[in-house]
Amino acid sequence: MKLENVEAWSCGGGTQSGAIAVLIAQGKLPKPDLAFMVDTGREKSSTWPFVHGFIRPQLAKIGIDLQIPRAADFNAGRLFSGTGSVLMPGYTDQSGSVGKLPAFCSGSWKADVSERFLRSLGVVTARNWIGISVDEIRRLRNQHRPWLSLWYPLIFGIPLQRHQCVEIIRGEGWTGHIPHSACYMCPNMGNAEWIDMKLNWPEDFKLACQVEVECREKDPHFWLHSSCVPLAEVDFFVQETMFSERGCVGGCFT
Repeated sequence: MKLENVEAWSCGGGTQSGAIAVLIAQGKLPKPDLAFMVDTGREKSSTWPFVHGFIRPQLAKIGIDLQIPRAADFNAGRLFSGTGSVLMPGYTDQSGSVGKLPAFCSGSWKADVSERFLRSLGVVTARNWIGISVDEIRRLRNQHRPWLSLWYPLIFGIPLQRHQCVEIIRGEGWTGHIPHSACYMCPNMGNAEWIDMKLNWPEDFKLACQVEVECREKDPHFWLHSSCVPLAEVDFFVQETMFSERGCVGGCFT
């Protein structure tokens, strides 16, 4: 069956997504035809308690089941491109100074998988919701697929900033951790996030270190941290560098 004009929310599993779920449940945002969250296979463990304990119950109030397609089921999620390049926006010291590599992971692991998932359901045309808030407006992007338009409900629907999203979630009684959704080895994480992972989610930190080793076998100039030091040896308590602002471009959908 072909599905046209589908309202499809790409849930990222983080703070903005939590607020969107509440606003949908309260009837302040329209009810989407479907809601889904792409599982890259590398999501931070801190995200899932919030997804299953807060976002899904909010949506369940109005009969929406949050579907979680796996990137691996759509031939995605690999660390390297077909030419062997690392897909993550890591740091490089190849030129003698520290630079930032381009980000292809969000497109390959999230956006492409979202499109393949929708197509697998028979979707012909759709409007894809992305959970970017007003304070992250720089992350807006244009869609290059004629069958798939993008809509930003926290900018063009009910304009909100991230701190307001937190207030909405707390207002629903959630006292637990509200995550910033990301992969456990995302180079765009700041020192505070690395510290939290190392102290509270040590298995994730160990996996991130293993990923860095794997990537450096392909590219010895690749690093997950701007210090260009092996992640396991980084002193995260030093002042952050010029790269301290998240370089996320929106593919993770927050």
